[in-house]
Amino acid sequence: MYAGQNLKPLLVTPTSKADLIDRSRYVIEAAREDPSFENLNDLAAVLIRHGRLAEAVSLLLFLERKYPGHYETASNVGTAYELMGRNKDALKWILEGMKRNPNDHYGTEWLHVHILKAKLGQLPKPGPGRSILNLDFGNDATPRRPATFTIGNAGKQLSLFSVGLALRYQLLERIAFVSAPDPMVAGLLLDWANLELLAGTVESADVLYDAAIRYGSDASRTIAVRKAQVARILATAKRTPDVQGRCELCEFPLPPDVKE
Repeated sequence: MYAGQNLKPLLVTPTSKADLIDRSRYVIEAAREDPSFENLNDLAAVLIRHGRLAEAVSLLLFLERKYPGHYETASNVGTAYELMGRNKDALKWILEGMKRNPNDHYGTEWLHVHILKAKLGQLPKPGPGRSILNLDFGNDATPRRPATFTIGNAGKQLSLFSVGLALRYQLLERIAFVSAPDPMVAGLLLDWANLELLAGTVESADVLYDAAIRYGSDASRTIAVRKAQVARILATAKRTPDVQGRCELCEFPLPPDVKE
């Protein structure tokens, strides 16, 4: 499981494409030998990873014409358009992908939609110090459990676990492209940290609070109080290692490359 310090490297945007070279070569060779939907969709995902967004969109729209109706196509077109700054087009395609497969990305695409709507000014302004999800964790050393959560893909209110899953999955995928500082990512990282401290892995909360600061969170006072709480919890656990807390948010899946 990627938690605590093992999570830390995933919270930094890669500055080199060197680790993509072997994967890229394999995908290109596969697409040349067999230009199937799967191989060409993989090729589009590689193009997105390399920042060749216009080429990726062109290939994906070709795939949509030749193999219509695949949710992977819609998801990847939406991702490419967002990276190009075409958020209205991105929202259209992400919504289409959700329509084709509500379980895409483990059912977390509601958060991608939420992010795009926030960028487009289509959401109410959140309360002071809150992210676009407008979750109220209070300001005490231990986060308060929010009274309500947002609505998911199925049109029903989400659970604490579902929100935590979406934050983990979508943020790890987003951070691969969006480097610090970024206030929206900072706010969502803070939400994720609060959920980890509330019902997950304390070591992960500590790393996520640091990441939220690095991405530009303006909640430094609250974060300092909660990092001190993390230190106290870890010190107590070290003295009494047999004491185990309940972890509602453990064993999240990691996002794959852009495609599912």
